[in-house]
Amino acid sequence: MPEPREAFFDKLYLRATDTAPEEEDALDGVTEAPVNRAKDTVDANYFGGDGYKRSKGTLKSFTIPLAGHVFRGSAPQKVLQDAFESDATVFFTVIEDETAPQGSQGHRYPVKVSSYEEGRSATDVVTFSATLTGQGAPVAV
Repeated sequence: MPEPREAFFDKLYLRATDTAPEEEDALDGVTEAPVNRAKDTVDANYFGGDGYKRSKGTLKSFTIPLAGHVFRGSAPQKVLQDAFESDATVFFTVIEDETAPQGSQGHRYPVKVSSYEEGRSATDVVTFSATLTGQGAPVAV
């Protein structure tokens, strides 16, 4: 019987280049990183048929809303902020199982940072939220 997948990740990385992440690229303090996938559709039938619409999938996209705690001096969080300011494509890697064979550990996503926000309150640590918007197909790592 299939077992449910755990809702955690082993590691998250954010890197400015499309190469294998290194330990200094580890993005710490992230509390949320869901990958939301969507697909555009077009109508597939115009005349005839049974009077009901049918559609076909076309282009796929994804967004990744991140949330977490700001760490002073964190290189990956600086990459995140710089990517927002510069509109550069960066590479977000989710490692779901670092003990799995290469190619099935997780995915690397080419993304642009479309929003970035920091939150402050008198009784808590500084938090951040960002939205990563897909810039092509994910790659298995």
